[in-house]
Amino acid sequence: QSFWEKLTKEHGISAEGVLEPFAANGTDRKDVFFYQADDEHYIPRAILMDLEPRVINGIMNSPYKRLFNKENVFVSKDGGGAGNNWASGFSQGEKLKDDIIDMIV
Repeated sequence: QSFWEKLTKEHGISAEGVLEPFAANGTDRKDVFFYQADDEHYIPRAILMDLEPRVINGIMNSPYKRLFNKENVFVSKDGGGAGNNWASGFSQGEKLKDDIIDMIV
């Protein structure tokens, strides 16, 4: 969350994704980290994904919840995570890879 907080402040974008008036004429490259939606909101060029929902739920319940496109958020339906077990995460990832690839494409 602090990454997006710093990035939005640096580029003059509010927590809701609206460009602040002071940043409208800037020469910075907002398009590197954000894309501008049809309704003039800036949305992060990011997919948030996790096998365990705690971190993503923290972001989606923060002041920055309106910043993200909900179609770019993936939390495993099982919700248990991998428990710091690489083999478990790999196995779960194999089952979910098609869903995640569909989000990217």
